[in-house]
Amino acid sequence: MSIKKIAEMTGVSCATVSRVLNNPDYKCSKEGQRDKIWKAAMEINYVPNEAARNLKSGFSVQKKNVYFINILMTRMDAGQKI
Repeated sequence: MSIKKIAEMTGVSCATVSRVLNNPDYKCSKEGQRDKIWKAAMEINYVPNEAARNLKSGFSVQKKNVYFINILMTRMDAGQKI
């Protein structure tokens, strides 16, 4: 779900919803508005989209190369002949 959906549900602007969700200490102009926004966000199970946030801020995460090394170890008894 999106911030726009929460804004429609609560009757506030998208900017206000964004400010409340990104800054827990943000003081709204009307009493109880912040609680109303959080309640709507929890009701629709809102989860911020990190990819969208990074795209908007211009921050990109570079992929790291991951290498795997396969090792096969065996054990042979001293008395056993090959």
